[in-house]
Amino acid sequence: MPDRPSLPKRVTLKHVAEEAGVSIQTASHVLSGNLKVRLPESTRERVREAALKVGYQPNRHAQAMRSGKTNVISVWMPIDRLNLSYLHFLQHISRRALASGYELMIAGLDRNTALLPNGPSPTNWPVDGVISIDAGKAVEAYRKNPANDHVPVCVLGFELEANGDAVGWNLYESYKQLTQQMIAQGRSNIVHVTLDWVLADFPREQRRRGYTEAMEEAGLKPRFVAVSDETTTASHAAVDDFLSRFPETDGLACMTDTLAVGAGRAALERGHSIPEDLVLWGLGNYPVGQEFAVPVTTIEIPFAAVVDRAWNWLIERIASPEMAPRETVVSMHIIERASTGS
Repeated sequence: MPDRPSLPKRVTLKHVAEEAGVSIQTASHVLSGNLKVRLPESTRERVREAALKVGYQPNRHAQAMRSGKTNVISVWMPIDRLNLSYLHFLQHISRRALASGYELMIAGLDRNTALLPNGPSPTNWPVDGVISIDAGKAVEAYRKNPANDHVPVCVLGFELEANGDAVGWNLYESYKQLTQQMIAQGRSNIVHVTLDWVLADFPREQRRRGYTEAMEEAGLKPRFVAVSDETTTASHAAVDDFLSRFPETDGLACMTDTLAVGAGRAALERGHSIPEDLVLWGLGNYPVGQEFAVPVTTIEIPFAAVVDRAWNWLIERIASPEMAPRETVVSMHIIERASTGS
């Protein structure tokens, strides 16, 4: 049998120093960014070139112990949901991190860890701060350990923690406003198309609450369609079954644009005309909704505005963790298209 190739040895500061022809201490000063030690720029450049040549990667644990900083921000988000909004948030966070000289560490959570109380705390490597996307309960669990109190956090949502901030968006008000608008146009049999686990576990979820309050204030009965997952296929099946039993339905208020497209397909296949017989809307301003046969009215999440505020606040808190917690709510934008008659 041929001999197995030996595993490459870990590249250390010693290898960098030997390649650059300097001491290990000099290599350490250069690669840690220590400007207090006076060194010729030519020496610094030679060390940096040597590090690239030998493939040196700094030990972040050691850096954190020496300087108290890692230049890494951790992003906590559920990854067991097919939710395009998370990708939009992540893109904007990535742009801000790149412009600010930070790296990102993505902590993928499941729905139970992110959203349910008393869940397990995420394991977190040494980082300078945490941005939580739809994972406020994970931050609560994380803060139960006092050893984590020193890590600044910013929640994209409404959970406010010590040494942290929260940036939300007025989904409840926007969803209620659009439901009221459709009721004012004469729609009286609007149903809310949402996920089955939201119906089971989150009676105060913002879209659900906005829809329910608008219907009840108008003297109308809220009704719900439970969808098994966040796909057009699942939405199509659930709404098709509902419309077969309740053909008088004249509005489909959907949790996302993805669910709206599946719901719209079911309505069209059953002979309903959109928006004449039945109005339809979603959330997210996703391409799938814009490109649907009847372009879908949507509520647009202000991704850039939310991330800009959250990132700025987190960087400020890293510098001054003693600041009092802050929270704000960013306005949303209703984009009316053909599916509601606009």
